[in-house]
Amino acid sequence: MHSLAKIPCAQVELSWDRDVSGQPAQRARQLRGALATAFRDDPLFHQHDPETGKALYRYPRIQYRWQEGRGVVIGWAEAAQRLLDRPWLDLNVQLGDDAVNITDAALTLRHGEFAVSERLERYRLHSPILLFNQENYRRYRTMSEQEQSKECDRLLVSQMLIALRRLDIHVPERLYATFTRIRPSPSRYKGQDLLGLHGEIVSNILFPDGFAFGHAVSHGYGWLTR
Repeated sequence: MHSLAKIPCAQVELSWDRDVSGQPAQRARQLRGALATAFRDDPLFHQHDPETGKALYRYPRIQYRWQEGRGVVIGWAEAAQRLLDRPWLDLNVQLGDDAVNITDAALTLRHGEFAVSERLERYRLHSPILLFNQENYRRYRTMSEQEQSKECDRLLVSQMLIALRRLDIHVPERLYATFTRIRPSPSRYKGQDLLGLHGEIVSNILFPDGFAFGHAVSHGYGWLTR
């Protein structure tokens, strides 16, 4: 095992004053919007420059997920401490049509280790990963089944490398990754219907549980566990 980096990672699991049901993808998006509004002074929460309003193109340090009726907020690197310092309790937020109050915030802090492994590590995707944009999806649809499989693996490696580089993690040797199980998962992002991919993957890189890559990771897409 060759360690590449250990990066602080904080998690805040939010509970509400009443039960909140709904589709995880939709609720994660609503949670992101609610907290981006609540903490609009901090661009880590919404990925936009507070002065110009323009999008900040970087690996999202704060990511939003929805699990079993609770909101989950993940903070990487400098965002980890930011999450721990926020006044979560009794914060009122608007999740779509539901106005709720935060009654409990379970905080955890750890260091996520990234490393080159001597064996292949196995992972499961907990939410669909978005690998395609409009251009490469058009090409993908014209490919044979075998070519499509290779293209999915190629984009998998590419998106892993992009995420690592944006966290200032350099991989000194060839990164290997492939899907071992894969199934399409129709997904929706910013009003567009997209092809997401669910399943299991292997890689020679050790990723910490909860790491996400691909498009729209701040909206809860593309996160994995070993």
